Amino acid sequence: MMPGESWPLLLVAAIILGAAAWLLLRAQQSPSLPTNIGGIRIEVIAPVLSEDRVLEQVWEVPVVLTNKTRRPRAVPVLAQRAEVRTKRARYIAELTTEVSWEREEDGARLELNPAGTTIGSVWVVLPAGEPPLRLRLQELQPKQRRLLARLTS
Repeated sequence: MMPGESWPLLLVAAIILGAAAWLLLRAQQSPSLPTNIGGIRIEVIAPVLSEDRVLEQVWEVPVVLTNKTRRPRAVPVLAQRAEVRTKRARYIAELTTEVSWEREEDGARLELNPAGTTIGSVWVVLPAGEPPLRLRLQELQPKQRRLLARLTS
C-alpha cells in the first residue's frame, strides 16, 4: 500500500464508528420497558381485548407505575398520546388514568409512597385480527425520551 492510499480505509472506519455511536445514542434515548425513571418502575402488562366489534377491536394496554424506593417519588409525566404498532401499520392511541398524574393548577406531579402503585391504560382501536405488537410512550418530564415496549398477547 502506498502512503496516500490509506484514506479510503480511514473513511470507511470513520463511517462505521459514526454509525455505531448513533445507534448507541438512539438506544440510550429509547429505553425499553420495563424501566426505572427516578425510582419509579414503569411496566406494561399484556394487552387485553376490551371490545370485539365486527370490523374492529378495542384494545387496552395497562401501564403500571410503582415506587421501588424507600422515599416518596414523583411520577414521571407521560404524554397522553401513544403509538401502537401492528404487523401492518402504526396507530395513535390514548393514555388515560383514573387519578391525574399532574395537577393542572400548579403543575405539581403525583407522588407515590414507598411500594405505592398507580395504573394507567392505553386505549386503541385496531382492525379486526390485528393485535397490538409494540407500544411507544413519550415521557415529557423530567426528561423527554421515548419508551418502547414489545407486547405479548
